[in-house]
Amino acid sequence: MNRKFSNKSRVEPIPQPGISRRSFAQQLSAAALAAGYGRSAHAAAAFDKDQLLARLAAARPSQLAKLPADFNDRFGSSHVSGKYCVTEKPFLLEGAEKLLWLGTRLGKFWFEPARVRQSYPFHSQWGSYRTLVELAQSEYFTQLWPMPFTTFVLEAMAPSEEEWRKAGLPDDFYAAVTREYFDVTAHFYRLFRDRAVTVVLQNWEGDWLLRGSDQKWNPPPTDWKQRCEQMQRWLTARQAGVAKARAEFGAGAKCVVAHAAEVNRVGDAFKGIPTMTRHVLPGVEVDLVSYSAYDGMDGGPLHFWMCLEEIRAHARTGPLFGRGALAIGEFGIPENASPKRITERYDEALGVMLAASVRYAAHWQLLCNEFAGEGKPPTPVTDPKLMRGFWLVKPDGSLSEGGKYLSTLWQRAK
Repeated sequence: MNRKFSNKSRVEPIPQPGISRRSFAQQLSAAALAAGYGRSAHAAAAFDKDQLLARLAAARPSQLAKLPADFNDRFGSSHVSGKYCVTEKPFLLEGAEKLLWLGTRLGKFWFEPARVRQSYPFHSQWGSYRTLVELAQSEYFTQLWPMPFTTFVLEAMAPSEEEWRKAGLPDDFYAAVTREYFDVTAHFYRLFRDRAVTVVLQNWEGDWLLRGSDQKWNPPPTDWKQRCEQMQRWLTARQAGVAKARAEFGAGAKCVVAHAAEVNRVGDAFKGIPTMTRHVLPGVEVDLVSYSAYDGMDGGPLHFWMCLEEIRAHARTGPLFGRGALAIGEFGIPENASPKRITERYDEALGVMLAASVRYAAHWQLLCNEFAGEGKPPTPVTDPKLMRGFWLVKPDGSLSEGGKYLSTLWQRAK
């Protein structure tokens, strides 16, 4: 799926989706689950399939009398690289204001100095930025930070770390990555010290980063293990910078700055394909693991649950959020390309997330960034039919089906 565009003190841990759900459950025996899902099959042993599906269904927002009190702090949406705008405000700020208007207090934004012009193009005059701190201090981001979000999820990539895939990088490279993340984490602690806000710095879909142009990895390239080792060292360097700055500046602060590693092709492990989940995460401790969850969500609720259990079986998350700390970095439905059961599928997916106590989840996305066909119509696009439909707000300013569903939840939670 082409969603890509060019390229405090300790927090207490939260306790620990085709065919129809019933048909799917009937087709899977416990033995098949154990064989297919490997180490994560303990979920199948812990729950009868029908009981598990009933539990996931009961956690759906449509079935809950009351949403969690912190729902709007934990569940939000992304804003980046949309192909249209609905106001004449700087694009970054337009989207941020719209997210808050819809009711969420979690915003996910792209935080890449080298690609910020492509990420937020309309009504904006971006400068040139060499570091994450420089981008944080830029004109539009300095207007974003005071907005009343309680959670900023930032997909971060600094120019100094762009070449992490190269073999044989010297120690100085990783030291520079650590300094980069130390500096930006320290900046956020100074900026937000007296405000109860969480900032999560994360990579974009890690399995795609590992695979590059060979997205199938079936079979994987001969150097796949080396690539995984390089990713471990890169993520370790990022985590070290965040953790060091948190230790130095976090005491007494109301804010929290955390580092997450994002995976995306979790279900490929069940087919015998190497994944970031099984072959990178066990070798690096991070604060949080993020899951761009299209492959999980597309398989139905039970498959989605098993993907989350697969991540928890292999992830090493540290004391900040506790063991098994998971976030959903992306989940969404292309409403023009896949128009059936939109609201029900969202409700199913959120039921899985709530049952699994994911810490954060970011919908994909506010304004669609994918064209429906092969051509590239002029932007800003005005005709909704030209887009695939990953959106909360359409080009005419109206809410999509997903936009109506999620905004209703955010208003309920208020």
